[in-house]
Amino acid sequence: MFSLFLPEKCLHCEQPSAHSHNRKLKEPLSHYLCKICLRILNNQDAPQERMIRDEFERLGSTVELNNTLAAYIFVAESPLQSVIHAMKYDGMMKLGYHLGKSLSYLVPKEVNVIIPVPLHRTRLAERGYNQAEVIAKAITAQSNTNVVRAIKRVRPTPSQTHLSVSERIENMRGAFALSSNASKIKGKHIIIVDDVMTTGSTLASVAETLLEAKPKSISTLALAIAQPMGQ
Repeated sequence: MFSLFLPEKCLHCEQPSAHSHNRKLKEPLSHYLCKICLRILNNQDAPQERMIRDEFERLGSTVELNNTLAAYIFVAESPLQSVIHAMKYDGMMKLGYHLGKSLSYLVPKEVNVIIPVPLHRTRLAERGYNQAEVIAKAITAQSNTNVVRAIKRVRPTPSQTHLSVSERIENMRGAFALSSNASKIKGKHIIIVDDVMTTGSTLASVAETLLEAKPKSISTLALAIAQPMGQ
């Protein structure tokens, strides 16, 4: 039955998926990647927290973050890039859910609220779902946490792909505001979840806005972080 709903070819190299070779495989991503690309993804090391924290410091963010976490370092033209692209742009919401479940081990034990980075309503209408929220909901299924939509994106922002660090900071200025649910995070240990952290400007802007709701602590978690310039 899986073949009716899941790709039988690798999302990256289009070779037969690992699951098509061995249907006893339990790993969900074996439906999406061949055995070689799956091995490459699984062998990628998580970035050091110092590397991620350095990016926030480079932005000049004044928010005190308890933890700054990510599962992967983003590598161009890699299986990871293909998986993220499929999740975001090809309507593979279930793939996003599997990726979210795989992140649950990174969530600190004290965290009790997960906040996905929101999309603007126009982008949400185009895509049909918020990939960060899909990831967040998958994490809650594996941990003692709740998803709270405590923040909203109040204006659309242009794609940040080709913007400099200073342009990204300006692009995010005034993009977010607290929602009517913000009171639910007062005194809570929260973690902000996004799919890819490039410079950290989006996560920093969300954290600065959420600080107004007086959470006990703020952490961040991304599926992947872009390789910092010069490294």
